Amino acid sequence: MHIIVLGGNGFIGSHFVKRAVAAGHRVTVFDLLAKPRHDHGMAFDFRLASTADLAADIGLLRAADVVVHCAYSTVPATANANPARDITDNLIPLVALLDAMCVAGLRRIVYLSSGGAVYGPPQMVPILETHPLDPISAYGVTKVAAEKYLGMYAVNRGLRPAVIRPANPYGVDQGKVGLLGAVTTFLNLLAAGEAATMWGDGSIVRDFVHIDDVSRLLLAAAEQDRPGIYNCGSGVGCSLAALIETIDRITGRQLMVKYAPARDFDPSEIVLDINAAHRAFGWEPCVSLEAGIRDVAGSLGLVRSAGGNGRSAGSG
Repeated sequence: MHIIVLGGNGFIGSHFVKRAVAAGHRVTVFDLLAKPRHDHGMAFDFRLASTADLAADIGLLRAADVVVHCAYSTVPATANANPARDITDNLIPLVALLDAMCVAGLRRIVYLSSGGAVYGPPQMVPILETHPLDPISAYGVTKVAAEKYLGMYAVNRGLRPAVIRPANPYGVDQGKVGLLGAVTTFLNLLAAGEAATMWGDGSIVRDFVHIDDVSRLLLAAAEQDRPGIYNCGSGVGCSLAALIETIDRITGRQLMVKYAPARDFDPSEIVLDINAAHRAFGWEPCVSLEAGIRDVAGSLGLVRSAGGNGRSAGSG
């Protein structure tokens, strides 16, 4: 099949592209990054272009089978700093793309949302997809709005969107320290001999899911015409304090930590219920947190790999 990937050179997008090309699919990437974040070495069609540019290319949309939307210009901290830009950069181009897809007759889109920001403070843990959406960050508000537009186009225009809500993805080549991803941020700081900033007392609990598991679910959603909303996580929570203890144990080093006041846009606990994705696609996470930490730590020279990358069996 022909898959168009928006944001295919970013962290999640580049890992997905590697998996999709390896599965035999034709892939066209639209991205404002000239090279993949994850240096997978796979061949694919590439356009240095934006979501708005794709919306203007009706011919390409007509030739595709599915759009996988991994493009996003902000994270919670940067979106809060400029909510208006978050809307203009992300939501408005998405709506234009949905209109263009309707004109082209392309019905299938897989949209990468958020498994934490859209829910806000959880009323129950683990969090089901039916949990109320009560975001407390501009990033979460825009992601919810995007999901609602996808739902509106599904009802009124016949689109068949699959929304994937990842918990806290992590893995090799994730990107800048401090903006997104506690696992890779902490490990990069440890490798540099620098201190990590802990927002709060370390009791915040998150659901860390390895990039291999995220990309497997995205591919399953692209290959199968099963619209709906699906959480993507490990199904297990880990506090930031426990995460640092695990990193210290695996690497044999001690990460320096400096504490700062808790941020008001960080929910205290996010752990996702992942049964819907299992029922729809037969998907389940395969990379344990310890194996994933060893994977990233090995890429940074913090541990020696014993007989491979240390992942659990079946990680792909």
